[in-house]
Amino acid sequence: MMIPKFDKRNHHYIPQFWLRGFRDSKRQLFARIGNDIRVVSPAKMMQIDWLYTLFDDQWRPSDALEDALSGAEAHQAQLLKRLQAPGYIPTVEDKAQLCAFLGLQSSRHPDVLRRGLSLAREFATLLAGVHGHSAEEFLALVGRYGIHRSEGEYLYERAASRSKEQLAGELADVLALSPQSPHLPVQDAIRAAPQIEAAIANMQLCLLDATPPSAFVLGDTPIPQSDLGQGFSVPLSRSLAVIACPAKSEKRDMTQREATQTEVDAINRGQFDSADLPQSGGPGLILVHDGPCSYGWCGRRSGSRWRSRPQQGLWCRGSVA
Repeated sequence: MMIPKFDKRNHHYIPQFWLRGFRDSKRQLFARIGNDIRVVSPAKMMQIDWLYTLFDDQWRPSDALEDALSGAEAHQAQLLKRLQAPGYIPTVEDKAQLCAFLGLQSSRHPDVLRRGLSLAREFATLLAGVHGHSAEEFLALVGRYGIHRSEGEYLYERAASRSKEQLAGELADVLALSPQSPHLPVQDAIRAAPQIEAAIANMQLCLLDATPPSAFVLGDTPIPQSDLGQGFSVPLSRSLAVIACPAKSEKRDMTQREATQTEVDAINRGQFDSADLPQSGGPGLILVHDGPCSYGWCGRRSGSRWRSRPQQGLWCRGSVA
């Protein structure tokens, strides 16, 4: 039996090609880590050991997922390179690729992986308690997870056919699973990428160019982890960002224009507020384009860990044509 390939340790949840886009004119990358700002290497930033390692039924580790992500990143890097080329006019295919990139990035973040596992266990607990709900109550509860009524009716019938003892035993088995278990791996959250991609594709996208000395920064949680449909912004490099707003018409073409300083400041503040800057110092960081305290708010801290929120700003209140 062939042994799975397994030789990759450092897995980037923010691809290196994306990080390199925030280097300064001297090709230096500055990162804020806790209260310190220092020059760093993209190879050592925004990565977690074995984050995307999968295990088979014999608990043999594999690089299969990490290799697949690396393959996708090669195409994504070419996309961002095209979008930043002077005079380049984005195509319909570029928008589709950008939506795919954003959908994948949204689903692969480590916070999302952990949250996905928590939701899976929460849902298993709901199924195990089916006998404590009427059919309508059960359908209302599973509907909160985005499950269609017909699927909910099927789940109710299957779950209700088991005894309370059987359900309790199955729930205990689920709760006992390791996060790395091949039966319920944390990486299952990445399966949501196509759905997120489709939702973004139905939004109105606009590329914003930052004119020097203005520049965008990138936090370690670059995409909001909830309520994307209300509008959000994502820096793609120090000179380019994308804003997504609820569509106001049938037109879905991706446009491009120069960003105002107010927009640059608002997008950067959103990145800083969403960055993982724990009070104890930890690995949280935000990338800064040209060294310490380039912005008056560089000493600002956020509150709780779960502070990702809709970044709906002035760009979604009529500034995008």
